[in-house]
Amino acid sequence: MFKLKFSPNLVTPAHIVGVVGAFLQISGGTWDVASHVMGIVETFFTIPHMILYAGVGLSLLASLTGLALTRTVSLNNKPQSALLTGLKVSLIGGVLQLVAGPFDFWWHSTYGFDPHLFTPSHSLLITGIILSGVGMAIGTTRLVQASRSGLSLGRFASVKLLGLLSVVAFSTLWLDLNGLVYLITDVDGLNYTFHLGDAWVNQAGPVQFVAIGILLAGVGGLVVLTTKRTLGWTGAVSAVTLLTAVVVASANLGFRAWYLANSVNPANVAAGNIIASFIPLQLLFVVPLIIFDLVLRPGRERWLTLGSALMAPFASYLDGFYSVALWTNGVHNPVMELPLSRLILIAAMAAPMLVAGAVGAGYQARLGKVLVSSELSLSPRLGVK
Repeated sequence: MFKLKFSPNLVTPAHIVGVVGAFLQISGGTWDVASHVMGIVETFFTIPHMILYAGVGLSLLASLTGLALTRTVSLNNKPQSALLTGLKVSLIGGVLQLVAGPFDFWWHSTYGFDPHLFTPSHSLLITGIILSGVGMAIGTTRLVQASRSGLSLGRFASVKLLGLLSVVAFSTLWLDLNGLVYLITDVDGLNYTFHLGDAWVNQAGPVQFVAIGILLAGVGGLVVLTTKRTLGWTGAVSAVTLLTAVVVASANLGFRAWYLANSVNPANVAAGNIIASFIPLQLLFVVPLIIFDLVLRPGRERWLTLGSALMAPFASYLDGFYSVALWTNGVHNPVMELPLSRLILIAAMAAPMLVAGAVGAGYQARLGKVLVSSELSLSPRLGVK
């Protein structure tokens, strides 16, 4: 009878498939949310949904491979177990999505168009997407850690490949955490789900606007510092930031600008042009983060923490949903024609964003402990037992 054995040659390919799957999920999910924002009446079978669920399928394939490998690992072989932890976390996300997929299909079929994030089916699906991204960030970080420790990861684990894999995984993690911010602050979705009333929505709206900006800045400070310290090489923050910005500029801002600009409604065309006017500025926000990446080297801990906090507002502006509303006066004015009141609001938001960035950077050590494993630092050579 065939008996599967643990092989380092299977670990890296499983993570490659898993990272691609997690990236497709958040990319398709971003496009899908942009469609919802536009009020596009849809069915379950849309291109964004197909991309998203293709990612779900790949993540499940990777996670099930990890589960099969886990069954071959001895209880005493903690290094091998540590390498498979990310795939286990991703598997939990995949199971949630197996439930959420049919549930979402039934929900759309029963209730029709659903423009909110915080609904029973969407909340379950988004939680699964986030867990897949977190799992792959854990998995790739530990592959990099194991490689640096001189552990055998098989023929596919080149330094360049692991570097590319970690960039995609950390960009996915960043987008996933931004998605979590929008999920927990979805005032309209909370009202839709729990019937809290229009009066509550009107009262919660201003608080929501401020809270989203602050939380996105906190996430930005956290991810930027985590990338800098965990991956370590100069250029990692730049690559993660650029990939994140490109996903947002295409799947969110670019799609919305294109869709509205091709409308027969002059008001929609004007809104599309306003969103398009923000895209160059959104990409320009990448520049401070690249400078931070090139100037500050690992080891200068206080400066890295301070720099991450200072980068937090710029990092938050990359998200595309909140930032385009902030920098275009609620999609009413092109970037170069903002009224003074909006400029004052942007300046006023900078201070709490900086504080949030400092808080996010302060939590980096806790996230770092989740991503890395002490079992992979001075462990024996990994291989087939």
